[in-house]
Amino acid sequence: MMTHLMHFFFKYFTRQSVQVNRQLILIICICTFCLHRQGYAQPVPTETLQKQFTSYIENNLTEKIYLSSDRNFYVSGEIMWFKAYIVNDAFNQLSGFSKVAYVDVINESNKPFLQAKIALTGGTGNGSLYLPLNFPSGKYKIRAYTNWMKNFDPAFYFEKPVTIVNTLSAARQPVPDATHSNEYDIQFFPEGGNLISNIESRIAFRVTDKYGKGIQPFKGVVVNDQKDTLVTFSPYAFGIGNFLFTARRGENYTAVIQLPSGEMVTKKLPGALEAGYAMRLQKNTAGQITIAVETENIPVSSTLYLFAHTRGVIKQSTMQATQNNKAVFAIAPDVPGEGITHFTIFDSNRQPVCERIYFKPPAGKLAIAGGALQQKYGTRKKITIELSSNDTGNKAQPANMSLSVFRVDSLQAGEPADIYSYLWLSSDIKGLVESPNWYFTASRDSTAIGIDNLMLTHGWRRFKWQDVQRSTRPAFTFLPEYDGHIINGKIFDTASRKPFAESVVYLSIPGIHTQFYTAISDREGNVRFYTRNAYGPGEMILQGEGLNGFPYQVEITSPFSEKYSDHKLPPFTISESMERSLLRNSINAQVLRKFSTEQIRQYRFPDVDTSAFYGKPDEKYLLDDYTRFTTMEEVLREYVLGVLVGRSGGKFRLTSLDIPNNRLFKDNPLVLLDAMPVLDIDKIMQYDPLKVYKIEVVKRRYYYGPLMFDGILNMTTYKGTLEDFPMDPRATILDFDGLQLQREFYSPVYETGEQQKSRLADYRNLLYWSPDIIADKDGRCRVSFYSNDLPGKYKGVVEGMTAGGKAGSHEFLFEID
Repeated sequence: MMTHLMHFFFKYFTRQSVQVNRQLILIICICTFCLHRQGYAQPVPTETLQKQFTSYIENNLTEKIYLSSDRNFYVSGEIMWFKAYIVNDAFNQLSGFSKVAYVDVINESNKPFLQAKIALTGGTGNGSLYLPLNFPSGKYKIRAYTNWMKNFDPAFYFEKPVTIVNTLSAARQPVPDATHSNEYDIQFFPEGGNLISNIESRIAFRVTDKYGKGIQPFKGVVVNDQKDTLVTFSPYAFGIGNFLFTARRGENYTAVIQLPSGEMVTKKLPGALEAGYAMRLQKNTAGQITIAVETENIPVSSTLYLFAHTRGVIKQSTMQATQNNKAVFAIAPDVPGEGITHFTIFDSNRQPVCERIYFKPPAGKLAIAGGALQQKYGTRKKITIELSSNDTGNKAQPANMSLSVFRVDSLQAGEPADIYSYLWLSSDIKGLVESPNWYFTASRDSTAIGIDNLMLTHGWRRFKWQDVQRSTRPAFTFLPEYDGHIINGKIFDTASRKPFAESVVYLSIPGIHTQFYTAISDREGNVRFYTRNAYGPGEMILQGEGLNGFPYQVEITSPFSEKYSDHKLPPFTISESMERSLLRNSINAQVLRKFSTEQIRQYRFPDVDTSAFYGKPDEKYLLDDYTRFTTMEEVLREYVLGVLVGRSGGKFRLTSLDIPNNRLFKDNPLVLLDAMPVLDIDKIMQYDPLKVYKIEVVKRRYYYGPLMFDGILNMTTYKGTLEDFPMDPRATILDFDGLQLQREFYSPVYETGEQQKSRLADYRNLLYWSPDIIADKDGRCRVSFYSNDLPGKYKGVVEGMTAGGKAGSHEFLFEID
């Protein structure tokens, strides 16, 4: 940098005819000297850490996903609606990196009951899952992730508990409330990582039941081997708290805890190390942070390094030499970024020795306001909802939001987390965070203590420093689906199970829209197909080429993750007080299925490009516009000008024109029927042309994936189902669920008197759902729908984000009588 600066001034002065001002020369010399000194002052170990960290972040792009669902309690036969938000990890901004999200509903044994693939556009997408009538009652997790997220710990996946009750099954019986359990999880966390002998340390603790729910309140003491009481402690919130403690060399310590039930439990404290580093973070009233590091049995001349980053953005990197076995780092209030900042202390060998996370409340919340224009409505009346979205400075913010409106009863519990608390808190730390909303809604003084206890007991979970300092680049198993769903499979010999290497494999999804893909297997027989706009259920046909008659099979790998977090589900309980609401909801769901079956089965095909992979053909023939012939040979000879029909060795062959080079190709073109390649030309020539609706011809050499074709002849039948076409017996045919078609939410309209007088009962438990509430540039939007026939109190829940990463939620109430 110094050389570039001198070069600039040299060029500047040589272009000037005026005499150089002496003061300017002095300024140049001072700047050069400062830059020279700065270059020497920058410690090499700190530079190395920064380079390693930057390289790791660049090669380990991470995503987060949040799923906003319509409710958290369902009866079998209902529909679960949801909207996905995908954000980058660094700034919590909507990300277009992945174009597909995966959604599972799994039970406590991690068995998947329902699964779906959701298309994403601009970082959002939505879908629904029908809960079959035979769905077992219980607690379930609804979880969401992308293909790219499968490369990382499944603890990063979004997870949310939901309750589903099958009221039509005799197996469903009320379960007594589980108010007490003899299984407890008691953990102690010395600040910085280790308890060091003879150094006073802050020790955080967390006491929960087996489901991760904090025990509150309780009393605890720490005793030594002689049963002397040294410290007393009690939790601040959710079974979490901390106390100061100094461990003595050679002594052992035990915590004795008296639970609310009176039961006494014990837990050993972590053993104290005879040598090491202890870390203490403190913050004064002005926001200044100090991190004091004290050592025991470490060389006096030790040099320590502090490295701080907020979600991948480096905030501070500095060094301090220890004096009298201590080093103190000062951090200005504006250094930590919003959310979780990671402070790591490294020794002279650049090895991490202490670690601590710190939370700075974000200031950029999306403030959503509004609700129903009236507080009371009659049945079958028009309800209008007006909403606004602003930043904390009351400036309008365009936002992408979802809206759920449902009847309030004893079944629907309040959500423990919303989009704001999840993205800024729960998604970035280890373990279950109980009631994350509390840390953003309680008083600032209360949450400041509570959230610091949370930071002490829930470590950072995004990476390990051993991975950061590893020189090799990571090898990822799962690719990002930045253009569409990726289908993975393997081709092998049916008899020997030996893989076929470097074999051409075709994948077809028959239909009126051409879905045809190609791949060449690797040495292990693995194939990969990059699909685009493959929506809805159907069939998948896989064929190999050039295998010399060998029997083969193609297996497709499930795209859904088979890795699971260790988060436990809360117990499934149905109290007697909930029975009346449960019966009411069950009857309502049955009425909706009985009288509105067709309406709730309406799907919408997305507005996407459905043209074939080759784009616009050179020739297109709608066969009904021509004289219909009874043989395919006549059709091709009479009016398909781009393809010539001939014979060689007693078999049909086709020759396509190569228009750009004004010649004929030597080999057969790629022949497709409803997107399936026909490898035997005689078969297509024997096919009934009266079943063919359209023929398209590409008269040029076409490169598609790893393959090259001498022209394309694409035929489409009226039904797109390969009607009566003889299949290759070696072909693999599988059921295929593509990206989910969007189900239309059924919302009856009562505009006319006749509609209002309809005797068809309207018993919707979910009054309204929309995943596409868009606030305009003025931050405003309006939604209208009609009330049902169920009097009661109704709640509206709105969640959303701006493109810039501001997230927020809002609730409102109204009544129907």
